[in-house]
Amino acid sequence: MGRNEIHMSPGRWRALCERFFTAWGAPEDIAACVAKSLVESNLAGIDSHGVVRIGNYYNFVKPGWWIPSRRPTVSREGPSTAVVDGNWGFGQPAMHKGLDLGIAKARAHGIAGIGVIQAGHIGRLGEYAERAAASGMIALMGTSNARHGGHVVPFGGSERVFSTNPMAAAVPAREHAPFIMDFATTVVAAGKLELTGDPEAPIPAGWAVDKDGRPAEKGRDYLDGGAMLPFAGHKGYALMLLVELLAGALTGAGVTQRPQVVPTGGVGFGGNSTFIIIVDVSHFTDKEAFLTDVDALFQRLDGVRPAPGYKQVMVPGEPEAAQRARKTKEGFSVTAAIWEQIARVAGESNVSLSDFKAEE
Repeated sequence: MGRNEIHMSPGRWRALCERFFTAWGAPEDIAACVAKSLVESNLAGIDSHGVVRIGNYYNFVKPGWWIPSRRPTVSREGPSTAVVDGNWGFGQPAMHKGLDLGIAKARAHGIAGIGVIQAGHIGRLGEYAERAAASGMIALMGTSNARHGGHVVPFGGSERVFSTNPMAAAVPAREHAPFIMDFATTVVAAGKLELTGDPEAPIPAGWAVDKDGRPAEKGRDYLDGGAMLPFAGHKGYALMLLVELLAGALTGAGVTQRPQVVPTGGVGFGGNSTFIIIVDVSHFTDKEAFLTDVDALFQRLDGVRPAPGYKQVMVPGEPEAAQRARKTKEGFSVTAAIWEQIARVAGESNVSLSDFKAEE
C-alpha cells in the first residue's frame, strides 16, 4: 500500500457506499445492491467501475437525472422475452431483475432475450455474466448509453458518436472456473480516463485522441473535447455498432443522437440500456456431456506451454477470480486524490466519514 493511499476491508468499503446511497434516498436493499457491485469491481481488479464511481454517481443524482429511490419494473413481457424499465433509478437492481427473468425464462423455454432500459450506470457487465454462469447458464450481453452516447469515434471518423458499448459473455464449467468475457469495445474502459483523479497524468498511446483528432498524451486531452478509440480498428467498431443496434434500437431505448440529449425535465440522463441473451444448455444438449467438454478444453488450455514472458495460459475470467480471492482477504486501496473526491461528495451529501479511516 502506498503512503498516500486509503486502504480498507471490503466490508468497510461496502458500508461506506451504502451510507452515501441511502443518504441520497435509496432504500437499504438497493443501496446494498449497488454498494456490493462497486466493491466487487474493485475486488476483481476493475477499479474503473469500483468505489471511484461514488463521485461520478453523485454528479447524476444531484441534478435529478437519476432517482435512487426508484425500483425497476417490467414494461413488456412474453414467454421468453421481457423488457425491464429501470425508471431512472440505479442500474444494478434493474440488471439483476432482468437476470432473474432471463434465467427463469431460459429454464422454461431454452433461451430468453431481455432488454433493460432507462437505467442508471449498471456497473461492471461481467458481474451479470458471472451470475449467469453460477446459475449454470450461457449468457451474452451488450450495453450502450442509448440516446446519450457520444465519446467514442467510429472507425475512420473524427467526432464522438458511441459510448464504450461493452460486451460480456459467460459459459459455465463444472470443475474449472467458468468462462467470463467482459470488455469495452474501446481500447480501455472510459473510467480509466475519466475517473483517474489526475487528468494531467500521461496515458498510453492509442487510447484516445484530442479534440483535433491527434493522439491524446494525457487524460486532459480526452476530457477537453477528445474521444476514445475502438479496439482493433474496424473490427472493434463493427462490434460497437452491433451493441448499439441491439441494446439501443432493439430494446426501444433508442440510439446515440447528435447532439447529446440532456432532458429538460431533469430526469433521465447518463444511463445504460442492455440486451441480454440467456441460454439453458440442457435444452440443446446433454448438460453433463457439455460440462465434460468445457472442462476438458479448459484443462487443455491450462496445460499449454506458456510463451516467453507469461506464466500460463488463462481462461477469460481467471485473472479477475485470482484478484478477488486475494483482495477479499487483504482489502483494497484508493489514491489520496480519489479519497478527496469522495470526501467532497460526503460534504455535499451530509455524509460523515469520521468513522472511516485508513487501515494499517
